[in-house]
Amino acid sequence: MSKNLFAMLCCAALFSCSSKPAALSSAPANPAEVVASVNDLNITAGELTEAAKNRLQRVEQDIYEIKKDTLDGLVETKLIEQAAKKQGKSVDDYLKESIDDKAAPPSDDEIKSFYEARKDQIGNKTLKEVSDQIKTFLTQNKKQGLRQQLIGGLRAAANIKISLVQPRVNIEAGDNPSIGPKNAPVTIIEFTDYQCPFCGRVRPTIAQITDEYKDKVRYVLRDFPLSFHQYSKKSHEAAHCAGDQGKYWEYNKELWGHQQALQVEKLKEYAKSVGLNTKKFDECLDESKYAKKVEENVAAGSEAGAQGTPSFFINGIFLSGARPLADFKAIIDEELKK
Repeated sequence: MSKNLFAMLCCAALFSCSSKPAALSSAPANPAEVVASVNDLNITAGELTEAAKNRLQRVEQDIYEIKKDTLDGLVETKLIEQAAKKQGKSVDDYLKESIDDKAAPPSDDEIKSFYEARKDQIGNKTLKEVSDQIKTFLTQNKKQGLRQQLIGGLRAAANIKISLVQPRVNIEAGDNPSIGPKNAPVTIIEFTDYQCPFCGRVRPTIAQITDEYKDKVRYVLRDFPLSFHQYSKKSHEAAHCAGDQGKYWEYNKELWGHQQALQVEKLKEYAKSVGLNTKKFDECLDESKYAKKVEENVAAGSEAGAQGTPSFFINGIFLSGARPLADFKAIIDEELKK
């Protein structure tokens, strides 16, 4: 097994399609402060902040994520220290007994099964050549699982209060397709791309949310086709054309089911599949009736700080990527308590 492959197996998966990395920025606190002048015209800190608003929002979110990740680590450390002290042990001994001693080495059958399931990734290496690396990988996986179980139990038994405030973005649903009542206490706005594989991957999670929370959550879909996805923009236009005939969500489902085939001729085939008046649909698509609407959604998403897809705003709280259901529920449930 190559080092690159082993690193790939050990690393966490990426969650989103991204267009560019976030940039760091800062601005003076006083809006009236002059930060530059051009001949006799001044540029104030307030003007600078307004012009850089979308980038600053991204930075604010990045700072929060760094603080949150660090805080989570500190909480775990305190929980482990307290648990070890309660048992009269050192932290090292407590972790050894709770994790290391319970992580039994993988059997030969487990190693062989892992190898057989990943032959295409491993390449032309024999089982004997990669056996030790697989054994190390599987052992570390077991230890990680045991640590997660340990921390989960300690968290459940502890009284933990987190006061770190997550930043919110003021963003409107606009005149976009939605599921759920407009007066729902929680609104989820997704900026998505029909060609993005991560956007397709999160569909079951969105379906679970809208089914479980029903009248408590309103889900809104806003267009955010990325520039490097050749067929995405026209696909978003096509979905709105289907919406003209009252079948936005039926057509939306077709698009997610055919992410690898979104050429214009295919878009017209899907219109027939969902029972649309194809003449009206084709005219709508050929005339680019909704091109401006899609562009306006992209601009709104960029201004809100979305850089890739899928990007979610849950009552203004930013969540990026094809996250598991638990990540959504944690924010939704907290919002419903307010």
